[in-house]
Amino acid sequence: MKSVSIVIPNWNGADLLRSYLPSVLEAKGKYPGRSEIIVVDDASTDRSVNLLMKKFPDVKLIAHQQNKGFGRACWSGALAARYPVLMLLNSDVKVDPLFVSPLANCFEDPNVFSASPLIFDEDNEISNETISIPYFRRGKLRYKSFPPQLLVNDKADLRHPWYTLFPLGGAVALDKERFIALGGFDDLFEPFYYEDTDLGFRAWRRGWQCVVVPEARVTHYHQGTIARSFRKFQVKAIRKRNRLFFTWKNLTATRLLWQHIIFHLLRLCYRPFCLDGMVHVATILAIPGFNKAMRRRRAEKKETVNSEKKIFDIINSAVSENCQLLDSNLQSKIWSRWMHFGAF
Repeated sequence: MKSVSIVIPNWNGADLLRSYLPSVLEAKGKYPGRSEIIVVDDASTDRSVNLLMKKFPDVKLIAHQQNKGFGRACWSGALAARYPVLMLLNSDVKVDPLFVSPLANCFEDPNVFSASPLIFDEDNEISNETISIPYFRRGKLRYKSFPPQLLVNDKADLRHPWYTLFPLGGAVALDKERFIALGGFDDLFEPFYYEDTDLGFRAWRRGWQCVVVPEARVTHYHQGTIARSFRKFQVKAIRKRNRLFFTWKNLTATRLLWQHIIFHLLRLCYRPFCLDGMVHVATILAIPGFNKAMRRRRAEKKETVNSEKKIFDIINSAVSENCQLLDSNLQSKIWSRWMHFGAF
């Protein structure tokens, strides 16, 4: 049975830790293997550190003296982790008491890089991004969402795991050695967004798998620090900027990169007529990081085991075969959601 290190990055989330950390402690207690919980406090100015020391003395605390951001907080936790399975959790996530074992068991398969639970929201709805199925259209790497609600009671004998293009960084189990080999989340995407998408793509490129485990469940209450600390305009601009970084870095096929450039130039020309200048804001923000993204693109090309097309084919084919084994009453709902999309 794999040993597990659970890492929770925290920034000014004392109220979140008080609410949701007890569920993680309960899950740790129910896991029969060795485990530990590490909270990486990213220079909080609230009472997070005092709370952890007084109320949760069994939790290992790493305290940054300066705020370094989500990715580097996860990196600090990974370096401090003693065990080979690394579980990352946002501080606003409440976990099911038995969520650890289904995820940890996935790493008996040497091909697995990440294992993701089903992620519910506070209204008990499952995130539609839990399973992401990739395709390329109009110059963009895109993904469509497989309806994960169909997996809640699924008992079919499937040929493949449920593959996903990328794990959601707020709740995921990772192969620690491979996560460290990748250098963790790329700092190109600081302060937030697309770092987990990039991580999953890099894993697939190296021939490693990202899977979803319906038996593992968590609830994400979406009370994190992004909405507290950034205005909506800033969040939207950073998201679109980082999407450009993700595309520039991970489109290693020259033909696809040129398609992206042509379509992006077209968007710059016509979006003002739609009274939308966000693509221009994002482009201006991204230009200083263009050379850095292209250097990392060249580095990614050297690591290629799976091309973009092969990655897309593996995920799409596996989901297609799994769907054929689901109850026939569910299949019509599935086909209408994603089969009409083409990978290329």
